[in-house]
Amino acid sequence: MKKLLVFLTAFTMMSSMFSCSEKKEESSGSDSKVEESSVIQPVTHEYDKTVDKSVFVGKWECCRMVAGGQERTDYRGIPAYALFQYDLHEDNTASLPDSVIEVSDPNNPITYTWGAISDKEVEIVGSNGAVLIYTLNDDGNLEDIENGEEVVLEKVDEFQYFDFKNYYEELANQFVLTPVETDADGNVIDKGEPVTMGID
Repeated sequence: MKKLLVFLTAFTMMSSMFSCSEKKEESSGSDSKVEESSVIQPVTHEYDKTVDKSVFVGKWECCRMVAGGQERTDYRGIPAYALFQYDLHEDNTASLPDSVIEVSDPNNPITYTWGAISDKEVEIVGSNGAVLIYTLNDDGNLEDIENGEEVVLEKVDEFQYFDFKNYYEELANQFVLTPVETDADGNVIDKGEPVTMGID
């Protein structure tokens, strides 16, 4: 599950946007200094600039995921294909699908870069500290296999769509509670303001 947990840091930040956006607007300037100092600096490899980048340039998405020794088709309701989708560009930047960008925090965007370690290895680095290395296999797919975990990406013309905005809105709604006051018979006599519970 390590790879999933590393990658899902980005999605955790996205989901927290729904519950914390108002607090962010009210935060003081000193809070932003704390955020700046806590930015993770990823450790990366040296890249081989002689590699033919055209092999790696393009859209890649997950076609197989194994975690905890079991093949998984989703993680917490997010399909496997939507968990790992990267568009690797010629200029060594990488972008995510629009559906992901739509729910990202505009005040703290996560950016991605990539580089070829060799003609068989590529490294994708997120500004949130996520670093994943994929190896080009004989099928032309990118795979990351380690300690019983496996993520395989295949090259696609277009990404499969997943509605992250709706997913996180529905998830947030599951944590909205309305406090009520009841009498001795259990009848509601008063309702309080809805309270949004924190999402782990």
